[in-house]
Amino acid sequence: MSNPAVPAIVAWSSRWRIAVLIGVGCLVLASAEGARRLSFDADILALLPQHGRAIPAFREFLARFGTLDQLYVIFTTPDGRAIDDYRDEIDAWIEGLKAAPEIAAVEAGVVDRSRDLGWLADRLLLLLDAGARDEALRRLEPAALTQAVGHSRELLTVPSAEVAELVRQDPAGLLSLLKPAGGMETGLSGAAASGGYVTADGRSRIVIARPRRPPFDSEFSRALDQRLQAIAAGVKAVTAADAEADPLPPLRVEFAGGHRVAVETEALVRRESIVNSAGSLVVILPLLFIVFRSGWLVAVGALPSTLSLVLVLGGLGFAGAQLSTAGTGAGAMLFGLGIDGVVLLYVAYLTPAGSADTASRISGPATSMLLGMWTTAATFYGLMFVDFPSLQQLGMLVGHSMVICGILTLLLVPALLPRQAPRERRRTLGLPRLAGWISARRRLILVTAAVLTAVLGLAARGLRIDASLERLRSDTEAARLEERVGSAFGLPTTVYVVLDDGVDLDALLETNERLTTRLAADLPDLRVQAASWFLPSDASQTRAIARITSSGLSPAAVRQALERAGVEHGFRPGSFAPFSERLPRLLGASQRLTYDDYVSHGLADLIARFVVRDGGHWKLATYVLASNDDQVARVQWIVDQVDPHQTLTGLPLVNRDLAAAFVPEFLKGLGVGAALVLLLVVAAFRDWRLSLFALAPTAIGLIWTAGILALVGVQLDLFAAFAVVTLLGIGVDYGVHLVHRHQERGDAAAATAELAPVILVAAIITIVGYGTLVTSSYPPLRSIGLVSVVSVLALAAASVLVLPALLLPSTVTKRDA
Repeated sequence: MSNPAVPAIVAWSSRWRIAVLIGVGCLVLASAEGARRLSFDADILALLPQHGRAIPAFREFLARFGTLDQLYVIFTTPDGRAIDDYRDEIDAWIEGLKAAPEIAAVEAGVVDRSRDLGWLADRLLLLLDAGARDEALRRLEPAALTQAVGHSRELLTVPSAEVAELVRQDPAGLLSLLKPAGGMETGLSGAAASGGYVTADGRSRIVIARPRRPPFDSEFSRALDQRLQAIAAGVKAVTAADAEADPLPPLRVEFAGGHRVAVETEALVRRESIVNSAGSLVVILPLLFIVFRSGWLVAVGALPSTLSLVLVLGGLGFAGAQLSTAGTGAGAMLFGLGIDGVVLLYVAYLTPAGSADTASRISGPATSMLLGMWTTAATFYGLMFVDFPSLQQLGMLVGHSMVICGILTLLLVPALLPRQAPRERRRTLGLPRLAGWISARRRLILVTAAVLTAVLGLAARGLRIDASLERLRSDTEAARLEERVGSAFGLPTTVYVVLDDGVDLDALLETNERLTTRLAADLPDLRVQAASWFLPSDASQTRAIARITSSGLSPAAVRQALERAGVEHGFRPGSFAPFSERLPRLLGASQRLTYDDYVSHGLADLIARFVVRDGGHWKLATYVLASNDDQVARVQWIVDQVDPHQTLTGLPLVNRDLAAAFVPEFLKGLGVGAALVLLLVVAAFRDWRLSLFALAPTAIGLIWTAGILALVGVQLDLFAAFAVVTLLGIGVDYGVHLVHRHQERGDAAAATAELAPVILVAAIITIVGYGTLVTSSYPPLRSIGLVSVVSVLALAAASVLVLPALLLPSTVTKRDA
């Protein structure tokens, strides 16, 4: 395993050290500016595969229709106070939300007078299905109209300006015939009322706003958060100014929903990226000093890792990349992975090897160091072939960093070490008796390893992996609050969406009508909100107008009957003037509902939840609230029967596809990483036997890891499972260093004595580097930390015990034992 280029580079770097340091310094300074431009993506959807059916459809839904995530503003009173005591303050909040440019719509649970729905009310009969339309026309007949007005009179026994206005606008109760749409939009059942959505104890009220952009737009989420803080400050100032001598105790205002979670997650991600990286160094550097008593190693040990990360982050920053949550653990990983290369060269520098020249001493180990760095990079590059964007980024980030770290180590260590190695023997690590101990117990070690591998390999079949998105959400205060809010206010937790697209809007609406008809017939209890409810097809509207015309009702006759009914029930003449004025339009044959009319009448936010125009294409969304797997399966069957071009999606289906995609993607990443490592190792050693020896500790260690995790009942998420792929390189590093030293010296005993302690120190460093992730507040990073600690312990044990047992028989004699 000799490469003449490596000694030449080491010698050149040692000779031209000033030029090396200046060149590296200039690159780092330039990259630091790029690193400052990095932004962070806190969206867990960035973890999703790009292919499949439900997952791309879910991405498309979020991109075109905004989001299922609402902004929940929760008001809670102090003990002994009712929410109604704070109506003025809550109304001020509602007005502030409506005025916010980041908010598309606000659902306060009360009648909204700020929106003119008169145009839509004029076309009310077009929005009803056939049965409801017949009932509406019947209610406009004289006898039924008298009965309806009498019912309206009973409503007025409750003193409410909102109810009085509703009676004036709709004395026949036609609005009650509309399909219950409000519950799906807001997630709450029931119509608008005077008190809003209030908990049973009367102490909490929720207002739901629909932001204009989805949560994964981090910049938008931050702007929305700033807007909420500004509204809070404004409301507080107004409330303080209007307070009486005895002001009310403060009202608690909290925010929940995906946007708030995104803001908190991004802050957490930034903090974790700093804390985990700094935490690694805080523990690793003192450890190096304790072990080696070398200030030089403490100063230089983390330098190549740090600078390589800066160079890669700088490149990503200049390219305008967004760093995902998966990439935030890269710093801690790199410190754990990169420092052992410096340690390896430093130990070679201290070890007498027949030459006082530093470059000559470290040239051989530099070759195995570079191979070890690049095999580690190869395993991370394996992640670039999996269908998970965030993991692709993690593979690219750490893979590039490890390649650069190897090069920087090759350049910086010779440039920073004295040209002349120490003549006297300095204190170095060494386990001179380990080789003899292993040789004397070789058979026992190999048999024990074989049995342990077989047992743990069988146990590994019980390893559980939860590939759902819920396992990847950050554990922030906003996320916990959203769970509490859902329970308190009865928010739906499982919403499915049927997506359809095409160039002919009317054809899409006809398909949508067939879908809703089948769903109503087969699943009458299923809650649905369809695009065609708000925008019926041309054929449906034509049939509706024909039915209205055939009823024989005239605006004048209905108006006269309404006036008589009003007088009969004690209403003053003209009480129903708003409704009477609407009758010619309500019963007219020329009324139509169109997408452009919704937009031109200020109702774009309403129709945009269901219909979106994208150039020459149209996209439709229909919302379904299925309560169990049987309903979902039936909905899927109906969707496919009506038109298989439609796609049913939703978080549960995303989780299902995610679980299905995991095994093939995991095997792909593992296979690619392993293949790259194998090619590098075989090309370096040019000996199949030595190559297999170098790879053996990795295979054994990973089997042990899987078995141990299965036996202790650890459930892995996507991050932790794919972390196993990256650990291939760590195990191969240990095997490569030991086998290379054995090949270079022709003495496995000496190689074991010199490198076993180095491997153990490197393992401890790696455990510390990854181990800081165990304390992370972000669950996926915590999973990576846990799996990595167990894996590195197993890999180190296999490397310092099993591998020497395989190498030693040909070189260790009884005298050595």
